[in-house]
Formats: sequence, structure tokens, C-alpha cells
Amino acid sequence: MAQVHPQNTERSISWFKRFQYDKERDSPNDGRNVLLVIATLIAAVTFQAGVNPPGGLWQDDNVQEHHAAGRAIYASQKHPYYVFLMSNTLAFSASLLVITSLT
Repeated sequence: MAQVHPQNTERSISWFKRFQYDKERDSPNDGRNVLLVIATLIAAVTFQAGVNPPGGLWQDDNVQEHHAAGRAIYASQKHPYYVFLMSNTLAFSASLLVITSLT
């Protein structure tokens, strides 16, 4: 097992502390702006995933395989699609709540 030198541990901790909120260095307005940018990016990505689902859409009707044009290809796998749908909806709703509460 490799031994960790105290100097390397201190260096990694000081690197991490640089990104933590500091009352003397950062204003609350900066923290709010960072949260707004992150929440907006999450909202944009989850909205795009909802509009254009993973795997794409069926292009033509296939009655034998029960595929309707415009339906998500991923929707043919019920359980994974519902997990995706619920997690995407939760992330989108949470990011909208954060955006609304910060503005």
C-alpha cells in the first residue's frame, strides 16, 4: 500500500478550499449567479433531452412491431424509459424551482 505524504494531502486540501465559498473573498451575489448559471444549464439539458429523447424517434409506422411514427424508440423499453422520464422530469422541475427562487 502506498503511503501518502502529508505535504501532498495539504496540497490537495488547499486546492479544494480554493473553490469553496469564502465570506471575505466572495460576495453572496457571486454565489447566486453561479447557482443560476448551473440551474439554467441543467434546465436546458433536461429540456433538450425531453424534446429529443435518447435513441431518437420512429420515422415511419410499423403496425407489426407496434411502432408509431414520432414515438420515442427508447419508449419500447418500458422500465428504462420510465426511469429516464422520471429522473429527467425531476431534474427539470428542480432546476426551474432553483431558478425561480433565485430570481
